[in-house]
Amino acid sequence: MVKKDNFNFVFIGAGSTSFTLRLVSDILHEDDFIKSGELRLVDIDPAALGDAYAAVAKMIETSGRDFKVTKHLDFEEALPGCDFLYFTFVTGSYPSWKKDIEICEKHNVIQSVGDTIGPGGIIRTLRNVPVVHSIAKRMEQVAPDAWIINYSNPEGALCLAISKYTNMKTFGLCHGTPDTVRTLAANVYKVDPSELVYGAAGINHLTWITKLEIDGADVYPKLRGLLEETGFDKNEPISSQLFDIFGLYPAPGDRHVGEFFPYYLKEDVLQEKNYRWKNIDFAEMDAWRNGSLDNIKKLKEGKIGFKEFGTSGETSVHFMRALATGKICVEMANVINLGYIDNISDGVIVEVPVFVDKLGLHPQKIGRLPDAIAAKCDALGREYGVAVRAAVECDKALALQAMMLDPLCANCKYPEALLDDLISAYIDLLPAKWKSQV
Repeated sequence: MVKKDNFNFVFIGAGSTSFTLRLVSDILHEDDFIKSGELRLVDIDPAALGDAYAAVAKMIETSGRDFKVTKHLDFEEALPGCDFLYFTFVTGSYPSWKKDIEICEKHNVIQSVGDTIGPGGIIRTLRNVPVVHSIAKRMEQVAPDAWIINYSNPEGALCLAISKYTNMKTFGLCHGTPDTVRTLAANVYKVDPSELVYGAAGINHLTWITKLEIDGADVYPKLRGLLEETGFDKNEPISSQLFDIFGLYPAPGDRHVGEFFPYYLKEDVLQEKNYRWKNIDFAEMDAWRNGSLDNIKKLKEGKIGFKEFGTSGETSVHFMRALATGKICVEMANVINLGYIDNISDGVIVEVPVFVDKLGLHPQKIGRLPDAIAAKCDALGREYGVAVRAAVECDKALALQAMMLDPLCANCKYPEALLDDLISAYIDLLPAKWKSQV
């Protein structure tokens, strides 16, 4: 990246209650290498876009930073000269998530999240990939040197769509793995999170911790005993059992990792075990969302400002600093596997530690994961390949193949009927080619 201190940032899905304000605050707090810039907010929902614009404008005002904010209903207006573009959207917005879960539940598929794998992840892939693909293809023409930073789900599918079907530079970020390690540090090892050094690898929402060290000493062998001693194994019983079975501790917690193993999401098992994360609890999601909406309201009314909002803990600014200045950072990212994990297929999106500098991202060589873990990750990564191709080509036969490969669809009596219901529910949000296939 050419040395500069003025940057243009584009947010696709700027009405997001989860990400936009947090990411903007992170950018505004980076006054060492970002001296000024433009924040271009894009959303197709005028009301959500207006609220985000007002809140961001107030945040800029209270920060005293030299930034301009603009709002756009059409992404085409925002792309020229872009340096970094964030994807933080879901086609159909928040209500579509609830609809996904309701439709799948009618077919006996329980999903504790429903945004990564399972039929919920597949229909999101069919909805979101065409948007990502069209924007990235346009960026090839008007912003070919920009970086795409993906936060939208399914993370692996969207990163694969950009990496395989466009020429844009991209990586995907998720706070799940570092958050899991921070939680283990504070609640299990009882140390400051900065003291627990870790390694991890896998696929998004199913990464496996490969190393845990404190002051250079291997503390992984202590983990099983400490989980029991602290009672943390009762907080995350699925993750703890998977640790016993596979020999590595998974991230980012039961809510996500349980979906990759359908045995945990059967109705009778859920009743017997009383796992916390059953079919997704939208009352809890609504509470999180309402907290974010309340912050937007407070910002607009001037009740809080830049300082009170603080930083998010997300890592995107670390990547931007390294790419802009050459100050090396090491973070987890979702990238296409090119031999980084020996026993996962090349071309699969994997989540691994990467070194970042002015030349770009340099994923670390992991070597081999335990065979069973690699087999699981490889199969799921290759399923994404089928689902992404289905989305790009608008091919129902490929979408059904992805459904038949998916672990959670094993809990469904008739996957083809579920796929028909999901496609029919979103026919107006899918490319026109789908209309002839339902």
